[in-house]
Amino acid sequence: MKSVALKSFFYFISIVASFQIDGYRDHLAELDELDKAVITLGEEIYSNIDYAKEHLQQVKNLRYMNEFVVANFYTFTIKELENIHDNNPFLHVYDLNNQINYIKKYSPSTTEQLLGGWLAFEPDNIFFQSMLNSGDLLSIKNPALAKEIQSLYTKQSERVKGMALFTGEVGNNVLDWFVSEQNKYNTDISFNEVLIKNRNQKLKNVLVFKLAVLNDRITDIENYIHSLQNCVKIISEEYKAI
Repeated sequence: MKSVALKSFFYFISIVASFQIDGYRDHLAELDELDKAVITLGEEIYSNIDYAKEHLQQVKNLRYMNEFVVANFYTFTIKELENIHDNNPFLHVYDLNNQINYIKKYSPSTTEQLLGGWLAFEPDNIFFQSMLNSGDLLSIKNPALAKEIQSLYTKQSERVKGMALFTGEVGNNVLDWFVSEQNKYNTDISFNEVLIKNRNQKLKNVLVFKLAVLNDRITDIENYIHSLQNCVKIISEEYKAI
């Protein structure tokens, strides 16, 4: 009887141990998947550094255009604006390969964009959203990394996006000015002619305000880039990747 009891006991222990081993293996597998997810997120963050630096330069070029117009408000020419943009471009489109092509051919309607342009902010965040929806973000054990990621994708990114949209609202006031002044004529007149003939304090006031918005926006983008770099640094040190 003792022999049977011992065999049953050892059999029970072996089953429990087997479950524990399987559970441990599953735990290791989950940790491995989480590590891979964090590394992939790090790659997404790293790719956004180049995007953010390009975006920062575009906004700085937009500010430079704005500064020139305000400083030379009643004397600048359309050709001067086009030359400035040739050397400090910000208006752009994306080609089929998702590469930036800066606009270097101008039309009368382009003039309004040179003054009222705002530049959308669209960094990649697909993998972050995936981790957020799956709950994996809550499983990151490094508190410094978790805090930096949350700050990056909420406070930093949302503020930059909000300032971009606010710039767009100010830019709409520039468009409204062009349309309003154009509608004062009973004949066809281009935006180029409207600007040179009708530029007034009302338009200048809008551009002065836009300049202040752009200055704040540049500071926010610089802070965002710093946060991106911090995330990449922590992930590369913690996971020896990127």
